[in-house]
Amino acid sequence: MQIQYTDRMAAAVRAARELAAGQRSPELFTIHLLTVLSKQDDSTFSALLVANGVDLNAFHEFSANRSRQMIPPMSRISADDLRASQEHEGLLQDAATEMGEIGDSRLGTEHLLLAALKYRPGKGAWSVFGLSYAPVRKSLDALRKKTKV
Repeated sequence: MQIQYTDRMAAAVRAARELAAGQRSPELFTIHLLTVLSKQDDSTFSALLVANGVDLNAFHEFSANRSRQMIPPMSRISADDLRASQEHEGLLQDAATEMGEIGDSRLGTEHLLLAALKYRPGKGAWSVFGLSYAPVRKSLDALRKKTKV
C-alpha cells in the first residue's frame, strides 16, 4: 500500500533530499528531514515542538550541525538519485504505523515526530531537548481538537 503524504510532509521530504545531496551525503538520513522540518515554522511538527517548550532555532541549529557531522561527504549525487538510509525508511514505516493508530489517512510531519519519540526515545535531539512521546501526543490532541488528516 502506497502511503500518501500531506503537502507539508511531501515538501519536507523533497527539501531533505536536496539538503542531503547538497551536503554530498551518500544517503538520506532522518537528521536531514529533522533539519528541514525544524525550519518550517508553520508545520504541525514545529507547533508540537514549541508546545513542548522547544526553541525552534536551537533545535534547527542542533539538527543542522548534526547533519553536517554525520558522515564524510561523497561525490556529487542528485537529490533524485539519493537513496534513503535504512534508519530513515524504518522511521517512515513507524510514522505510518502511528498514522494508522491515530486514524489519519495521510502521513504528516506530526506522525514522524511521534514515531521518532515512540520508537527512538532518548536518542539525539529528543534527549537534548527533553522530549518524550506522551506529552507530545497529548499536545497533538489539544492542537487538533479531534480533527484528522
